[in-house]
Amino acid sequence: MKRTITTWLSFLLSIIFFGAQAQGNPIRNMTLKSNGKLYSSQQHRYVYLDEEYTYFEYDEEDEVVSVTLYFDESEEAFELELLPSGDFSLIDSLVRVQDFAQFKVRFNQLTNTQFLAFTFRVTRGKAVSLAKIPLLPVSQTYATIYPASNELYIGEEKVFELVSNNPQNLALDNRWTEGLPINYRFSSEGSQNLLHILPTELDRNPIRITIPLRKPRIDEDGKLSFELKPINYDFVVREGRLVFLQLDKQEITPNDDKTEPVLVQIDNHRMLRIGKTYRIENREEAGGALIAELFTKTRLNNDKVLCELRPYAYHYKSDGYLYIKDGDAGQFITNVDITPKTTITKISVQREGKSWEESNVLYPGETVNVKLEGQGLHKSKISFQGVNNLQYDSLIRNENLSLFELKVPLTIGSSTIEIYNFNQPTGKSFTVKEYQRPRTFDFINLDLAGNKINVGSIDKPIYFGENLTDLVIQFDRNKLDEGNMLFGKQFLSIDVKVSSKSGNLIELYRMDRIVICPSEKSPRSAFYGSDDCRSGSINLNEYLSKKTSDLEEWSKIEIEIAHLTSEYGGKGAKKRIVIYLQRDFNFDIDVSFPTGLLIFKSGTKDFTNFGGVSFAMLAQFSFYQPGKIAKYQPFKVGAGFIAIDAFNFSADKSRQDIGLVVIGSLYPMTSDRKLTFPLYTGLGYLLIEGKPFFLIGPGIRVRL
Repeated sequence: MKRTITTWLSFLLSIIFFGAQAQGNPIRNMTLKSNGKLYSSQQHRYVYLDEEYTYFEYDEEDEVVSVTLYFDESEEAFELELLPSGDFSLIDSLVRVQDFAQFKVRFNQLTNTQFLAFTFRVTRGKAVSLAKIPLLPVSQTYATIYPASNELYIGEEKVFELVSNNPQNLALDNRWTEGLPINYRFSSEGSQNLLHILPTELDRNPIRITIPLRKPRIDEDGKLSFELKPINYDFVVREGRLVFLQLDKQEITPNDDKTEPVLVQIDNHRMLRIGKTYRIENREEAGGALIAELFTKTRLNNDKVLCELRPYAYHYKSDGYLYIKDGDAGQFITNVDITPKTTITKISVQREGKSWEESNVLYPGETVNVKLEGQGLHKSKISFQGVNNLQYDSLIRNENLSLFELKVPLTIGSSTIEIYNFNQPTGKSFTVKEYQRPRTFDFINLDLAGNKINVGSIDKPIYFGENLTDLVIQFDRNKLDEGNMLFGKQFLSIDVKVSSKSGNLIELYRMDRIVICPSEKSPRSAFYGSDDCRSGSINLNEYLSKKTSDLEEWSKIEIEIAHLTSEYGGKGAKKRIVIYLQRDFNFDIDVSFPTGLLIFKSGTKDFTNFGGVSFAMLAQFSFYQPGKIAKYQPFKVGAGFIAIDAFNFSADKSRQDIGLVVIGSLYPMTSDRKLTFPLYTGLGYLLIEGKPFFLIGPGIRVRL
């Protein structure tokens, strides 16, 4: 009846689950081929941590699984994509065929993987949604022991190897059980898991050991269980050769002054004499190492004896028994851990994606792994002042090592984080430092006469075609600490070089140290020292002797912004910005000597005045070639005066005249030469003859 109700309840949950996801999740069913078996999301379901999982069995940590997805035939057209995950790698890509799709994956470290799931992106036209199918790996884990004998002795600890097909899946506890006829605990040595048992009662005593599992197994009833099948074994417990006396403390920490005793209680025995000092050695034979002295003070009403224990050496239960001796003769046996005081000798920090480094420096807002090394850490209760301890790794905790995961608050107000043990200071602490990381130059803007350009986006020269009245470097301090991304102070240098269009150096200027601090919006603004911070912009005209507005066309301004690498441990970047004062044309007064002009006057039938040397003074426009720096077009256009045949010194002055003219001149491409021979053509008006005219012909131009 109970199984029937469970089956119906599972069926109803399935209907509710798939009905609720009908519009967002087009997947009707999913099957996985794993370990020679077929698993289905409709049949192999398990509710775990308030979420429904599809479970499947695995043998290997990197199990390969073939997956088939089934869709409703009535489902509207959609595209399906498997989103990548670090928990698996795609072997065969997802291929869809009508109402089903297939793909193959290889999982990574299935036993240690948490919250495993397939997540799909579903696209219907412009609508995008996510479909998630949680997965629960199942391992048929077993573990057992193989004792050579079923005999145990009171107070005698036995250690057995725990044999398992998947030891990673065993969640072992290294603490002793209490109050059982046979107490037990687990430990690890290398790749071996060990079972320690310690009998406390005589007679035939069965032991039943249950071990939690990280990944469940399928039990005999076909249900998932997060516990290993119990290990059952019968032992016969006999009395030892020496009487075992139990101390009330299982672990003793000596005082700093080892001559100062520690008060303990020990089991009463008729042979135990009061007011006597016993030696405690590590072997039954004479000549054993002295571990401690035990002085019996008085018998108590609880059938215990109050004693003073003076430890002289450290001892661990796993090293063997301790023998209570009268002289060299063993009287009793006991066992106790005598371990050093909790002391931290080394602190290491591991940040995401990096290796462990010995350091006690933390930064606001960061999450790090912390490793404490020292002595007696297994019995510590470590806490960190003002810091969130996110996770404690109990699997990696022993006498000499403890691991923690810490999150430093973004607004932490102290410059130190004290480390406490049982709320007592250990003398060790972390130092909280402000971030000081070089940020990309996206927080710097150039203001060119009102035109803003972000420095981080500049990847080619800037051609500025207006009058550059001001050149201002601005800093957006709000970008230095955005959200949880903190960069802290920025230490910069700025070099400015100004050159003429011919490449001649005009001016050099260097700003050696510029400090930009995050704005008041930063959660750490109150903790940055602001004495050396620059809050305003930098107008380069305040530092350059030749102002940018006085520079001639095609002058070049080079600005190099760099991080001061000495402030960032050698890290940093540089950004070189080149600005050209671009012009489309140039206007000047030009003097040239057209010669051999052909002049066609109004009212005549042919050209005249061939061969004379004329003199021309023109107001002339020169045009620059697009895409080239300070390179002229091979033509000019101007207007002015021309003295025709001006250098004719013969008696015949009939050809001489003064004209107003509009002239276009064509120059060779190598127009930068001192002496050029342009070709002139134009229209004008002769002032003496009072006639319009047209001219064409070569000339001589001398450039000084």
